[in-house]
Amino acid sequence: MPRPATSFGRRRRWWLTWLLAGAALLGAWLAFPRQASRVLILSGPMEDRGQNLGVGMEALLRDHLEGVAGATVSHEDQLPSMEGLRRLAPDTWVLRFQGRRVGGDLLLITEWNTVARLLRAQPWTLDSPPAGPPAATLDHLVQRWPIGHRFPVGQWLVPRDQVRFWALLEAMAIQDDRAATAGLLATQRMAQAEPQCATAWTLLGDHLYRSLWVQPEAAGVGLNSRTYQAFQQAQQRVPGHPRATFLGALMLTDTGNQQLAIQTLRSALAMRPAVPDLYLGLAYAARTAGLLDGARKALERRRRLLGPSSHASAWLVETTYLYQGDLQAFDLNLREVRLVRRDATVWFYQGYLALLQKQRQEALDCFRSGSEAGMTPTPFRDLCRAYLAYLEGRPAEGLAQLRAMDELRGKLQIPDGEWTFKEAEAYALLGDTGHALDAASRAFSQGFSCAAWYEGSPFLARARTHPRWPTLLRNVRERQAVLAGIFPPSAFEP
Repeated sequence: MPRPATSFGRRRRWWLTWLLAGAALLGAWLAFPRQASRVLILSGPMEDRGQNLGVGMEALLRDHLEGVAGATVSHEDQLPSMEGLRRLAPDTWVLRFQGRRVGGDLLLITEWNTVARLLRAQPWTLDSPPAGPPAATLDHLVQRWPIGHRFPVGQWLVPRDQVRFWALLEAMAIQDDRAATAGLLATQRMAQAEPQCATAWTLLGDHLYRSLWVQPEAAGVGLNSRTYQAFQQAQQRVPGHPRATFLGALMLTDTGNQQLAIQTLRSALAMRPAVPDLYLGLAYAARTAGLLDGARKALERRRRLLGPSSHASAWLVETTYLYQGDLQAFDLNLREVRLVRRDATVWFYQGYLALLQKQRQEALDCFRSGSEAGMTPTPFRDLCRAYLAYLEGRPAEGLAQLRAMDELRGKLQIPDGEWTFKEAEAYALLGDTGHALDAASRAFSQGFSCAAWYEGSPFLARARTHPRWPTLLRNVRERQAVLAGIFPPSAFEP
């Protein structure tokens, strides 16, 4: 018969039982969705041989915070006033940083506080490690930061080579589409040299996506393009990588793949439901597919996550409100966007709204501003010039401008059906209903299926008298209905 357990054996079994129970509880705790941390990043300097790479470092810090912690990250140029702090959630973490290059090493100094502590004038927590290899320095940051760790992906976010790290940071600081396109060869080589670095692949996809506006042959379109493949590489290394998923979904939407864009975003949100930009991408895909209620839900979720830190995106103008007929909300979004940027896109939509509201002089002023030489992105600058020609009574010049744009872009070479729809409206305003129908049909083939605006745009009124219109509208409604069956409004909630 078996021997009775000794006291040591009993204690060992007791500890083993508790250990197993503790492990089970820990596993359940890790699997259970918890409220993610909120982090407000303040702009900081990052000196590298006379250059300030602070924008690139902030993007890299955001990738870590969203990727590893699933945090809700917002940005301010400087610390809000006491009144501004009182509007924020008390448990919001505030991060400020500064750093510089030391040889090939990274010196990164961070300071943390919470809104509640700042309101009580309590001191910042300083972390100032010595300069070290960039990968080790950023790993130290992740291990020491005061927020949770939900995903072990930090090692996939930083190049192993120090020289390539600084080249990556410099490229991440690029804001101009043409400058990004000019450096594509170096960016491609970096991704190939650092094949396990999700950030390098995301950067390549970002710059290829930007090149679609200025040099489309460099990137290609569709699911076999270099752009899509770069984002896929990033997501293979870090499943649900927030920035790669967001930008990749924009690219999918622009090429008429709204269903895949929505599915990809929803998968990422299942892992990181507190990342605001994922809802922004969801709204973009939904609105261009005509799923306006779902798009509005996604935008409301983003705004709730960010609270008083909510700002307009540097990527998108929220035409969801326009297509729903909520011109007040659309105007408010444009006002917010103007605080972030004033490029040809913003001037165009500001003039477009003024034209809808029959404010002719304001529309003229906006389209003139958007038409100036050097304005980017170029397609919206050219649209401004076409609409300006309409308002100034120069229809022949306006139509010539539109046809030159068609020749340059090709039928399906450059994506973005929503943009093509605005071209269709311009053709209709200038009196060419045949080309208006061609452009509207092309917008549909590029994925723009918002039946509400095909039917409701006052600028497209002449085109709706064309014999081919009923067929086009039927096709738009059918595609929208299919997607609405797959993605009801509830699909756009967390």
